[in-house]
Amino acid sequence: MTKWLVVGTDQRLRIANELLVKSGIDSEYICTDTFNEQLKQTLISTKPDHLLLPLLMMEQSIPADYLKVGSSVYSGSTSAEWRQQLVEKGITHTNYLENEQFIWRNAQLTAEAFVHVFYEHTKRQIAGKHFYIAGFGRVGKAIAHTLHQLQATVTIVARADEQLAEAEIFGFNTLPLNDTTIFTHGYLVNTIPAPWLDPNQSGTVHVFDVSSTPGCLKHSNSTEYYTIHLKLPGKHFPEDAAAVLVDAILRISIDERGTKCSKENESD
Repeated sequence: MTKWLVVGTDQRLRIANELLVKSGIDSEYICTDTFNEQLKQTLISTKPDHLLLPLLMMEQSIPADYLKVGSSVYSGSTSAEWRQQLVEKGITHTNYLENEQFIWRNAQLTAEAFVHVFYEHTKRQIAGKHFYIAGFGRVGKAIAHTLHQLQATVTIVARADEQLAEAEIFGFNTLPLNDTTIFTHGYLVNTIPAPWLDPNQSGTVHVFDVSSTPGCLKHSNSTEYYTIHLKLPGKHFPEDAAAVLVDAILRISIDERGTKCSKENESD
C-alpha cells in the first residue's frame, strides 16, 4: 500500500493526516517543523511514497538522502537549493501554494477568518466602516468581496495599474500605492507579502497585516496600531483548512500518476 507521511506543527496538518487515514490511506503524522531525530527515524522506517510538509519553510530541511527515490513531496515555501537536491535524487516536488484551487479556497478561508479577527480585536461591526485593502491578489479580492457583502466601504490600494483597473471594474474605490500614499481613516488590511509601509503613512489607522512574515512594516518599525495575523485559516478553521489542503494534494497526486502513466506508455 502507498505510504504517506505528514509533517508539521500547524494543526491543519494533524487534521489532514486524520482525513487521509479516514479515506483509507496509510498515513502517519509527525509534529515538527524541523528535521530532527524522530523525523529521521520515521523516514528510515516508513520510507513514505508521499510526504506532506508545512506551509512555511522548515527550520532545517530534510536531507534528500533520507527520502525515497521516486517519491513525491508536497510543501509550501522551500529553498531553491533543496528543490534542486530533490530533482537530483529523482524526487517529485510540488508547491501546493501555487495550486490555483488551493489558493482560492484558502483565500476565502482567510477572508472569513479576518472577519473573526476584526470582531475580536475591535468589538465593532463592519457595516458602515471604511477599509483600505493593500493588494488585489486572490486574498485581497476575497477580503474585499467579504467586507463589501457586510456593507463596508472598500478602497483598493495597489501599485499595479491592472489591479487598480480591475478593482474599479468590480465597483471598488481605488488609491495608487507609493511611498507618499497616506491612509487617513478607517482600517488598513495588508495582503502584500513585503515591507512597504512606513508608520507615518498610516498614523492612527489600525493596520491588520494578513500577509506572510516579515509583514509590511519597513525596517522592523513597531507601532501600537499594527498587528500581524499569520496562518489565519489554520488557526480559525483548522478542519476546513485541512480539508482544502487534502483535496488539493490528492488532486495533485492523481495528476502526477496520470503523467507518469503517460510517460511510461510513450516509452513502451
